Amino acid sequence: MSHILIAGLGDLGSGLAQVLLAEGHRVSAIRRGQQCPAGVELYSQDLTEGAAMLPPDQVDLLVIIMTPSEYSEAGYLKAFVRAPLTLLDALAQQQPLPPVVFVSSSAVFGELAGEVDELTSPRPSRYNGKVLLAAEEEISARSMATVVRFTGIYGPGRYRQIDKAARLARGEEALPASQWTNRIHRDDCVGLLHSVVSGWLKGQEMPPLVVGTDSVGGRNLDVLQWLAQQQGLSLEVPGDTLDAPPAGKQVRSRYISQGHYTLKYPGYREGYAQVLADRDS
Repeated sequence: MSHILIAGLGDLGSGLAQVLLAEGHRVSAIRRGQQCPAGVELYSQDLTEGAAMLPPDQVDLLVIIMTPSEYSEAGYLKAFVRAPLTLLDALAQQQPLPPVVFVSSSAVFGELAGEVDELTSPRPSRYNGKVLLAAEEEISARSMATVVRFTGIYGPGRYRQIDKAARLARGEEALPASQWTNRIHRDDCVGLLHSVVSGWLKGQEMPPLVVGTDSVGGRNLDVLQWLAQQQGLSLEVPGDTLDAPPAGKQVRSRYISQGHYTLKYPGYREGYAQVLADRDS
C-alpha cells in the first residue's frame, strides 16, 4: 500500500483520508489544529510559518487542500503560495518530490462567458483567481501534478443557498439577476479527488488539469425557485426576468464527461435533496 501525505485536513481532506485508510493506505496529514480521523498520522503545524515536522519516511503522493485563514489577497498568498511552496521545499530536502494533487478553483476562469472546461485558457479577474493560478503554475513547475479546479462546493452543513431561497420567497431580499451557476457536492469532491489520487498511485498517465463540477449547473433563479419549493415556499419570478439570457459561464468537466469519474449527485436536485434531508434529520 502507498503512503499519502495530505496538507490541509478540513472537510475534503478528512473525507479523502477516510476513503484511503479504508483501502489500506497509510495516510499522514498536516493541519493547524489537532482534529483528525482515527488512523491518520497527524503533524500539527502552520505551514505559513515553516514545515518543521514531516513524515520521516518516503511519501508516495502529496495532496494539497488549503483553506485561507482570511479572505484577502494576503490571506490567499499565505495559504495557496507560501504554505505549499514551504512544504515542497522541505519535502524536497528529504526525497525526490512525489506527484502532487493540488486543489484549486474555477475562480481562475474569471469573468469568461459561455462554456469553459479543462481546455479553456484561464483569465482571472480578481485576486483569488490570480493567486490560485500563480500557485497552480508554481506547483506544476516543481513536480508532476494534477490541478483540480472545483466549482462552488455544497453539501451537509452548507446551507447558504437554501437559506437565500427562503429569504427571497419571504421578500426579505431583492431578486438577483439571471446568471449561470456551477456547483459540486462535497461527496463528489471527495470522490473525484480519490479518482485522481488512485490514478497516480496505479501509475496511470494522469492529466495536468481536472475540472470538478456537476453535469447540470443551472440558472440561479431555477435553482432558487426549486429550493424554495422544497421548503414549502413559493418564489415568484417575473416573466421578463425568466426570459433574460443568463450571464456568466457554464463550467464543464471533460474528465467526468469522458467517464473517468461517475457523479454521485449529477445535479442540484439530487444533491440538495440530500442536504435538505440531512438538515431535517
